[in-house]
Amino acid sequence: CAVGLAVGYRANVWNIGAEGQLTIGAFFGGGVARAFHDTASWLVLPAMVLSAMALGVLWAAIPGALQAWRGSHIVITTIMFNFIASSLLIYLLVGVLKEPGNMSPETRAFGRAAQMPGMHMVLAALGIEWPRSPLNASVLLAIAALIGVQLLLWRTQLGYALRAVGNSPQAALYAGIEPKSLIVVA
Repeated sequence: CAVGLAVGYRANVWNIGAEGQLTIGAFFGGGVARAFHDTASWLVLPAMVLSAMALGVLWAAIPGALQAWRGSHIVITTIMFNFIASSLLIYLLVGVLKEPGNMSPETRAFGRAAQMPGMHMVLAALGIEWPRSPLNASVLLAIAALIGVQLLLWRTQLGYALRAVGNSPQAALYAGIEPKSLIVVA
């Protein structure tokens, strides 16, 4: 979440909705896991991650569009969207998605292909002995995201445009950069 928010902050977009975006993204990633419960393919996990990212981005784009074209305050709308996401998730976990016969508000268990491998498994494949712990391969995704955002912000035209809009929207507009669309992108 923090790496994603860094992009918005460079464009002077104060997104307070990372929790809701994470919730919606995780919900849809979990939906992919449930849809392919009996599939043993290695494609399940990447499909979960990509669908979670896509839906989190779409959830964030709504308050971004509201700010860019309607003038809504991004802090207020993203906080409200956190509550909407939380309420939606509670509704679905307590009713629609709850495992039959289970009193806990949780979905059915994911299939084996939908479980992130532990770091002890990843490192064992490289011949490195590591104690079993909750740490899993998602830490590698976080590092890749960190590097990707660093490259995006400091080595691409889009990164330059985002930073220009964040520093001075009027100067960015004068330079031919459209601030409204970049607010949504950020």
